[in-house]
Amino acid sequence: MASTTRRKATIAIEQDACVEALFSHYRANGFPVYDLSPRERAERLASLMAFDHSTILKNGVIRQTMHGMSLCWHYHPHMWDIRCGGKKTPMEVFLNDRLFKQAIAKRLEIGSYVTDGGVRKTLANFSGTQRVSTFRPSAAASIYRELLPAKGGVTWDFSGGFGGRLLGALACRRVKKYIATEPATMTYEGLQEMVAELVPMSGRRISVELHQVESEDFRPDRGSLDLVFSSGPYFRNEEYSDEASQSYIKFPTRHEWLEGYMGGTLANARRGLKPGGFLAVNIANVPSYPNLEADFLKLAKREGWRLRTTVQIEMSQMLGTKGFSTGTGKQYKTEPLFVFGKA
Repeated sequence: MASTTRRKATIAIEQDACVEALFSHYRANGFPVYDLSPRERAERLASLMAFDHSTILKNGVIRQTMHGMSLCWHYHPHMWDIRCGGKKTPMEVFLNDRLFKQAIAKRLEIGSYVTDGGVRKTLANFSGTQRVSTFRPSAAASIYRELLPAKGGVTWDFSGGFGGRLLGALACRRVKKYIATEPATMTYEGLQEMVAELVPMSGRRISVELHQVESEDFRPDRGSLDLVFSSGPYFRNEEYSDEASQSYIKFPTRHEWLEGYMGGTLANARRGLKPGGFLAVNIANVPSYPNLEADFLKLAKREGWRLRTTVQIEMSQMLGTKGFSTGTGKQYKTEPLFVFGKA
């Protein structure tokens, strides 16, 4: 019994020493953001563009792949400090000495081999914490392939975000022109960096326009768009910045947000979309707006949009619960992509 007690004490002391060593390392080096070398960025882009995105849409479900995701996070390191669902951000946990040491100890329970990626994952999954998400580039490429003309066309992404749909546009040759509106300054600057480096690297002859303006205020030329496709903010679920341009600040109640932000955006989409074009919107219920999907569908119908189909986008795997089965034996959380035409 005594030897067992001493062994447990030794293990505890060794773990405490590891926690302190890792804590000192990250205090000296900062938050372990994605920091890809030029070669790694080129390799990630090449992998995304070589991937056959036509294979991931089956039976109305777009399967999850991680192609290009690290590129999004490389150009948008501020994402770790964006509040989501009213919970703590990973950066808040990192900056709190007590919580960060708890996170390190939790990571060490998995094993002594600790990487930046492992620390990021632990910070993102720490109790009471939630990180923002981005649209998967391979899923975006699959949607462009399905909804744009075979000869190619123009798409407007009304919420540019962290660049997942931009990368999908590079990966799908049906996208001839990609237009994005993004009001958040740091996110807009990250998109500019992506365009400056990745478009030439892709070798694509693609036109890209970025506008730092709110989507409800953006007026596309009439009949200039083949597709309007995006995943905007879900009311105030993700607070991308505290700038006055943010929709949850401009329109603080659910009704104001639905009518002002979504209503204005849908009106602009209707103005810009060609006859026969599509509007595709990924939107889902969230705690701050539990009936968002139903209210959005009512608004779209009222504004003259006809629902053509609903596609499910595979998100994270659900453990210990009954989620949506994609035929792989695993259960996944999914979100809907509503596809409309003009009524």
